[in-house]
Amino acid sequence: MAPRNIQVPNILTRSLSGKITNPVEPAAKVLRHLQFTEVLPFEKGLEIQEKFVRANLDFKQLQGKIKNQLTKLQVEHPNGTINPEEKKIIDNILSMKPNPMVLTFQFEPTYTGGKRIKKSITTEQIKQFESFQPKTQKNNKHPKFVQTERGGQITFHGPGQVVAYLVMDLKSFHDFPAKKLISTIEHATINTLKETVVNNKPLNIEAKLTDCTGVWTVDNAKIASIGVHVRRSITSHGVSINANTDLSYMNSFDLCGIHNGKHTSIQEQRPNVSVDSSLVAINFVKQLAKSLGIDTVERIQLTEADVEQ
Repeated sequence: MAPRNIQVPNILTRSLSGKITNPVEPAAKVLRHLQFTEVLPFEKGLEIQEKFVRANLDFKQLQGKIKNQLTKLQVEHPNGTINPEEKKIIDNILSMKPNPMVLTFQFEPTYTGGKRIKKSITTEQIKQFESFQPKTQKNNKHPKFVQTERGGQITFHGPGQVVAYLVMDLKSFHDFPAKKLISTIEHATINTLKETVVNNKPLNIEAKLTDCTGVWTVDNAKIASIGVHVRRSITSHGVSINANTDLSYMNSFDLCGIHNGKHTSIQEQRPNVSVDSSLVAINFVKQLAKSLGIDTVERIQLTEADVEQ
């Protein structure tokens, strides 16, 4: 393999203090954290995510139909009003809008393709990914390659990595386009690396942003990858943060569109600290809530069986 000469993009300066947006609908004032405690197949995570995305899209369609009917009634009967009982029913339906949600996972070893490489990746490249043997986590299952609809190029997901999928309606927040969502994820990730407390001490990992999407440590190694997808303002996918991942899965290939770049993890940055992936997940969601201007986080731990019920 050729020597790995790290190419680091120019640093962009961005403020990491304070919230980026705030809820404009009642349902958005609570952030739900669904924390999956088992290592799952990547495809199962996608399937679980899609169920919640579909629920949001279905509600959004219903919400649109109700608003269109109310507008039509107002046009046809300018002086008319709906009676209190009808208004109560409509208000009750609209109050059932799903809360914004974060699903956190650890997955079996999987290389995933973003939309940018969908047409260019070759069969030979996929074979190289799926035949890779890691250096330390030798008992893991063989990697799979899965094509996804998120943004970005190729990333890796596996044990020891926190994957957080964000499912929410961007229109439930003030002035919150997709670009600001990515900034919010970056913001929350950097604060998680700095402020997560282990053994009564913060990790204090200094991280930065560059002109490439993602989060990098100050020694120019990528520690988190970001890719999102938006349908009718409903989001999916999100961020993967390397906690105690086997880095050979990533550093043996050019991933995320970064040629000859280096990936790192919390464990590599803080080798004397025992890194708990679940703690990283919990703290990321707390930091995300702060950036979204949400005061209440409700967390539940789940298994695959809980979702199937």
